[in-house]
Amino acid sequence: MKLSRAILWLLLVVLVSTPLLGSTWYVRPDGGTRHSSNVSGQCDGKADAAYPGSGSNKHCAFKDFRYLWDDKSGKVGAGAWVIAGGDTIIIRGCTAGAGQKNPSNPNCRIGWDAPTGTGDNLWCYGVGSYTCYNPPIPAGTAAQHTRILGQNYAACNVGGATNPKLYESNLTQLFGGFSLNWTFNLQNTQYVDIQCVELTTHNGGCTRGGSPAYPRECSNNQPLDDYAQDGFLTNNKTANITFQDVYVHGFNSSGLNGPIGGPITMTRVFVGFNAHAGWDFDDGSSTPDAPGSSIKANFVTMIGHGCYEEYPIVHAFPAHACYDDSSNGFGDAWSGQDTELDSFTCNHCVQAYNTKDAFLGPHTLIKTLLIENSQSYGNMGAQWKWNNTPNATTTFLNNLTVGNCARFSAPIPGAAQSFALSSKVPGAYLSDYCRAGGNTVAISTQQNSHVLFANNTFVDYFDTVFLLSCGTVKTYPSGLCGSTPFVFTNNIFLGYYLKGNEPPGLFFIDDKSIKVTSSHNIEYGNRSGFSDKCGGDIICSDPRLVNQPPQQGWTNQTFLDNFNFSPRSDSPAVKHGVPMNGITTDYFGNPRPSPPSIGGVEPQQEGAGKPATASQ
Repeated sequence: MKLSRAILWLLLVVLVSTPLLGSTWYVRPDGGTRHSSNVSGQCDGKADAAYPGSGSNKHCAFKDFRYLWDDKSGKVGAGAWVIAGGDTIIIRGCTAGAGQKNPSNPNCRIGWDAPTGTGDNLWCYGVGSYTCYNPPIPAGTAAQHTRILGQNYAACNVGGATNPKLYESNLTQLFGGFSLNWTFNLQNTQYVDIQCVELTTHNGGCTRGGSPAYPRECSNNQPLDDYAQDGFLTNNKTANITFQDVYVHGFNSSGLNGPIGGPITMTRVFVGFNAHAGWDFDDGSSTPDAPGSSIKANFVTMIGHGCYEEYPIVHAFPAHACYDDSSNGFGDAWSGQDTELDSFTCNHCVQAYNTKDAFLGPHTLIKTLLIENSQSYGNMGAQWKWNNTPNATTTFLNNLTVGNCARFSAPIPGAAQSFALSSKVPGAYLSDYCRAGGNTVAISTQQNSHVLFANNTFVDYFDTVFLLSCGTVKTYPSGLCGSTPFVFTNNIFLGYYLKGNEPPGLFFIDDKSIKVTSSHNIEYGNRSGFSDKCGGDIICSDPRLVNQPPQQGWTNQTFLDNFNFSPRSDSPAVKHGVPMNGITTDYFGNPRPSPPSIGGVEPQQEGAGKPATASQ
């Protein structure tokens, strides 16, 4: 009897558990065409095996990613996924069909195969090239996510690397083209994982924004140019999406576009050289995020937005034309819309060399904001810019910032040319350096909130380090921030000046209700009258950082490149901070002693960590 019960129990477990496993689908270069009721194809997509060479409906992989929703019969329109929610797709690569123009095997094309809708170009038949992307992905569940995986997903970040651009060869590439508006549709879906994937377009020859068009404007009439506008498409029903080891680059507009509908997790993500923005949350109608929306970003890099990417990539800074808001471009890294956002966490984020602002902006009101162990430098607007809801908490810890907003006025290391309009070089259309006042940090908050900046290092040369406001873009100065403490503790504020200009002021307070509390800071090189009073626990002497440039009227934009944030052993920062709850390590993960050093980085012992430099 006991044995029978055990067998029955085992059968019950198997029957209950089987649906949770889902099915696994395969795409590989040696796979076959899809078999369906519309067409006698070669494979069913359900085996990690090559097409055997003869027969139909064999148990083998598809050879094209698009077969997962389109059988290429010309009878399915936008198509429908063959997978179910909770299934897994493993993409090992694709093989282009004979009629595909500009093939890039083993990379996988999305969109039309050709510049005209004729002949063998049957993908999305009757739909048109602009919206020839995947239909909404079947949603997973909290217990069983739908997974779309590149072939090396199990060991994607080689050697523990955190920037997927550095292990690009390990990623599976999907690319959009032939006037595709969006490349990868994540609208109206939940619990989906995207992992070990590169999403891009192979353009480099035409532009769709910015003036003048260089080298020419893209054709979105047949015959079409081979480009895609945006990468990932989201809406306010997109929730519980995980991006891991993802590289998004080269689009004529944004790497990601649209609001969100719930939690989004980004781990080891590089978004770069998209001509409009990194992630533009505005869908054109400023649709707000759904309640409960949040972003958790770990090791996320946003670089080079406002610039069109060259193709093929040759240079370390692979731009071939850059535009700003004075040349009908844009250039935000993260670009928020009019909405409230429950929380945003940025840990080890980098925003660099974007032609507008680096962070979310004043329109999105964040309830809980945590930025730690992150860098921002070389952006033409504010290096950091955000706003909060009432009753919000903002915590900014262990961050390294260089306020060099005119950096693009000189050539960028690794670039093919200058992008300054004054250079008069084709493709160089930047002139609005230090836009909107040139503040390094421009933030606003509201009543009954709390703002903490602790153990950060700021290096600046332009106008104002902190612009502090109260209220929304429609109400400030509201005069309601008397109940909101602005606390600055254990920070280094190091100012410089360009020849003929003044050093930066530390604080410009745009609302009389704002009160700043400062302690255990080093404030040196900043304009008098706009800083804290020296003495007590406010140190106004040279912080003596490693290889720190001298105080002088600088005439070039490169003097803050590769800035070393490490204090020397004789620095007044060393062990002159005050212990802070929750701060146990520095930017590089080195332990904080008690008392800790002031600034974002502890002195570097031999073998204790990486050089503390701000670099591309």
